[in-house]
Amino acid sequence: MKNKKSGNSFTRRGVVLGGTAAIAGATSVFAQSKSVKAQEPISIAQNQSQSRNNILEGKVALVTGAARGIGRAIAVSLANAGADIAAVDILQDIQGHSVPMATTEDMTQTKQLVEQAGKRFLSLKADIRDLAALKNAVAQTNQQLGAIDILIANAGINSNVGFTTTDETAWKNHWDIVTDVNVIGTANTLRAVTPSMVERKTGNIVIVSSTFGRQGNGTNPAYVASKWSVIGLTKAAAIELSEFGITVNAIAPTAVRTGLGGSQTEQQRAESNEWLQANYHQLPVGLLEPEDIAGTVVFLASPAAKYITGTTIDIAAGANARYTA
Repeated sequence: MKNKKSGNSFTRRGVVLGGTAAIAGATSVFAQSKSVKAQEPISIAQNQSQSRNNILEGKVALVTGAARGIGRAIAVSLANAGADIAAVDILQDIQGHSVPMATTEDMTQTKQLVEQAGKRFLSLKADIRDLAALKNAVAQTNQQLGAIDILIANAGINSNVGFTTTDETAWKNHWDIVTDVNVIGTANTLRAVTPSMVERKTGNIVIVSSTFGRQGNGTNPAYVASKWSVIGLTKAAAIELSEFGITVNAIAPTAVRTGLGGSQTEQQRAESNEWLQANYHQLPVGLLEPEDIAGTVVFLASPAAKYITGTTIDIAAGANARYTA
């Protein structure tokens, strides 16, 4: 497909392979390269400009993939709304996955932003593929911050290995790792947190999917399948947990500047923005910022959304207007 504005050949596949423009939801990854400019972290000054309210005062929120990207933005926004934050991240690379994971330095930046909002912060290193590690993280949160009221299942990864690859090892690794993190890891997260919510008969859960969980895309079938899967997981959990007063919803973000598939040069970023505006988004915007996603999560975690459950909200700049249903 050619860009309608410039006539340059630039496809949605190119947006995804470009890295930061990957049309995706959950992100806990950030490629670093000497030859490309890395994503700039959210600054303290930016955090100061965010509005604050007390809609979640006294609540405790656990956020996975919280060290950077969308997870960080969500954690900071929840803190600005009054919640104390338990931040979970793997904080080490995943064997067989080419994109570097978040670091302890990334988590320190998240901590600074949350504490600047005047809220308590607990850093927890855990791999969401490890249910025992998640249960330990929940136990630490209960002990140090109190019972978890809000769960944001955000952590996830992407990998571009399509059906046409001739590398069978890459194919198997692609499916194994992406499925283990995005599907089983998300299920593990709910499995670890929900027992205390069930016991207290209250809780709000938000799962981060993607617009690719609402439509198809080439080159990364395991990622697409995983994001469709977590929407099904959202609905199943919403039905099972509703009798305990627990809401479970998902969000489906469009392309966000996070580094899900790696970093971009300035030229790549400009091309991504141009393509998105011309061919994908209905609103006049290119890549969204992580902070653009966080407000919807705060809403779903708040009393204002107490009768919303089992649904998926698209944060897609109108890309979702092209869905068939």
